[in-house]
Amino acid sequence: INSFISITADSLIQAYYGAASLSSSLVDAIKDIAEANSDVDSSEDKDAAAHFDSEQIQAGHNRLVDFKQMVINQIKLEKYDVARVLAGRMLHTLQDFYSHTNWVEMGRTVPYDVLGDKDGNPDNVAGESEDTCSNCVRGEENLFTSLLNRALYHYRCSDNILPEVNDAGKLTSGYYDGQLDIDGNVIEKTKGKCSHGGFLDSSSDIRATGGINKDSVVEIWSPHASLHSKAVTIATLASETILNDIRGEVGDDKKFSSFLNIALDKQQISSIAYVIDTTGSMYDDILEIHAALSSIRMEIETYIENLGPNAEVNLILVPFNDPDDNDSISSTTDIGVFLDAIAALVAIGGGDCPEPSTGATIRAIRASEQGSSIYVFTDAGPSDVYREAELRALIEETGVQISYVLTGSCVYRRRRSANGQFDNAGRYNQNARRNRRQSAEENFYSNIAAFSGGQVLNVQTSSISELSSVIFLSSELSFTEIYQRTGIGFISSNRSFSVDNTITVLLISLNGNSISSVVRTPDGNNATALDPAAFKIELNTTNSFIATVNITSIAGYGEWELEFTSSGPYSIQVSGLSSLRLSQQFYQLDTESNFGFSKIEGNPTKGQTLALLVTASGDYQEVELNSFDLLTSDGSIHQQFNLTKLSDKSYGSIFTPTLEVFQIALTGVDSSGNQVRRISGTGLQVSEVSLKLGRGSSHYNTLYPGNSSNVTVVLTNLGVTSTFQIDITHGAINSTFSYSINRTQVSLNQNETMEIIIVVTASANASNGDTIQFIVTASTLFTTDASSNYVSFQYIASTLPPPEFTINQTTAAARETANLLLLMFALTVLMSFIELINT
Repeated sequence: INSFISITADSLIQAYYGAASLSSSLVDAIKDIAEANSDVDSSEDKDAAAHFDSEQIQAGHNRLVDFKQMVINQIKLEKYDVARVLAGRMLHTLQDFYSHTNWVEMGRTVPYDVLGDKDGNPDNVAGESEDTCSNCVRGEENLFTSLLNRALYHYRCSDNILPEVNDAGKLTSGYYDGQLDIDGNVIEKTKGKCSHGGFLDSSSDIRATGGINKDSVVEIWSPHASLHSKAVTIATLASETILNDIRGEVGDDKKFSSFLNIALDKQQISSIAYVIDTTGSMYDDILEIHAALSSIRMEIETYIENLGPNAEVNLILVPFNDPDDNDSISSTTDIGVFLDAIAALVAIGGGDCPEPSTGATIRAIRASEQGSSIYVFTDAGPSDVYREAELRALIEETGVQISYVLTGSCVYRRRRSANGQFDNAGRYNQNARRNRRQSAEENFYSNIAAFSGGQVLNVQTSSISELSSVIFLSSELSFTEIYQRTGIGFISSNRSFSVDNTITVLLISLNGNSISSVVRTPDGNNATALDPAAFKIELNTTNSFIATVNITSIAGYGEWELEFTSSGPYSIQVSGLSSLRLSQQFYQLDTESNFGFSKIEGNPTKGQTLALLVTASGDYQEVELNSFDLLTSDGSIHQQFNLTKLSDKSYGSIFTPTLEVFQIALTGVDSSGNQVRRISGTGLQVSEVSLKLGRGSSHYNTLYPGNSSNVTVVLTNLGVTSTFQIDITHGAINSTFSYSINRTQVSLNQNETMEIIIVVTASANASNGDTIQFIVTASTLFTTDASSNYVSFQYIASTLPPPEFTINQTTAAARETANLLLLMFALTVLMSFIELINT
């Protein structure tokens, strides 16, 4: 798996299995592998063996042998998440061999078959005292080089590896300043040896000057940039070979396919979670849910049938009460078990009106797969809004979509006998007053729904039974949002949205107060005049209107219009079932990275320049993307930026957001000239506090039973003097891990930094493959202008013999991404300075 850019998920499935299906899940697996690898540039950049640097050829080979066996063992144990992390780290080290050594310069065009083979060892490595390189020529200093310093005042290297080294077939690699050997000793470059090179490597000033790395296509970072494509070609072949070796040694194609998120006999899909408030005021609502069990069963069965043979859906139920202290949750693929659990729910008790819905939602997220759909049923605002930072962090980490089904809001304190609102059993009196939410709690729900790509459904209790078809329809994995708007107050308006020719089904949702609506087709006709098979109203009440449109049957491509009125807050969401799938990833400028870019940890910070990479996949007609919008919380456009086409199915841009919270809307045109618009499912928030892992700390860690390990988190205050609350959560129940944290609150002046130390211990009875993910959040206290950020890291328990080395850095997928972004960045910087000089 070498790159999102040169190899698509669809073509990989075709090559291995002869059918292009479920490629979106394979894309997720590739993403997991790439992200695990990209972590190393910041956390283990000084480990020479991890990168085949500083002539640590034998050490790098030993790492490959160890990690290859660990990947095989984890796949056999069906620990696929763990295997993907290990495989990514293994692949990176393998690919670095071709980028950091002189294998390509020796004229080799095929992989070195010894690497990763437990029965072989690399030979003919240059001796410790043997010269391997000559000096490179440094560019002349001029106005540009004075401004950009080392960035453009760099070495130009060509044929700087000594001919007698290459002619004799002797392996060498570049030295990098400050790197360590396997014993933790600093490796000093001796005069006459090659350097890694690039303007961040100070060893390149020591004879032999310059360097030999081929990591990128930009000479600033890679002195041998001209050989990058050759290194990628060989690294790709080597990656394919080692994956095929692993597949053969696993000896079970079903397990290997699951490792890649491909199902041969069972479709892997996201979960659907019901989070249900069981306090007394939900008495009527739960009765309605009970009454809808037969229709829920029918919808689940239809949903699974539409997904394909032998498909399974993970059904999760999270009931919550006040206080919410039982951590109740059930997860099953058995429809009957799921429905029985719902039927057993009883509405009783509760305290003050707000309920702990946030904590229950967090439990549902932790039990769900990536990209799952979660539905929260309640009639009360959240009492645990203090967990918002944790909730937003989990949404960003998992890509889940959260929708709220609201049947009202209590605005009184419960259990007031004088009001007669509860009987002696704590059940809600049906005659008690319910009021619609006009409060900060409602804003909380609408903000979280918009941030996750979900929606708020204000419904009457009697309409709950009608929602089951909508819930399972909108949970279809291929649905993607194409339009959204929210607003407050009375409104009578028209909203238009474009439907492109990759869309087959539309889901139109309007929620508000005392709403009325008319949907018009591109030719201006009322959609209700269409055949009922083409336009179906799923729900139509005074507060909610939901309809589906079979676009294919009516060729309804072009501009649609929604005419509506609402007497209060409203939300519009239009989603489409599309053959076009777009994935996006944000990167940050990183002066400590070999490439100058790294994946964003947590939220971006105020004023930070970001890089966006967009990748297309799926079986779709020709589509060209050209720009993207930053959307405010109400769906309006705040900023617009151009997209640069990087390859056939990838686009990129470098930009600086000025919004505190935003979503991305990608735009372009289809083959017929219709506008293509896709809104990202998860929002991004910009923070005035930075939270990053410290040097030497990793997002992915292995821990052996009975051992402990430290992770350092660096907190930096970029805003005014503030006090920060530090929280750490993991969501594991009866975990085999324990932890301690050295501080939970700290006051910092602007630009002041503090280190937070977390000590993690694996119990002596930890099992191989046990995993735990920690999320550390920092939130401002005692201020109305709250700001927060988060960072996550993971521990894996391993009972296998520890490898001699730990591997990391970037896969070819991440490296290819970095190359494209670096090229854009170099051009952007150059143009900025040209403009400065002209000014």
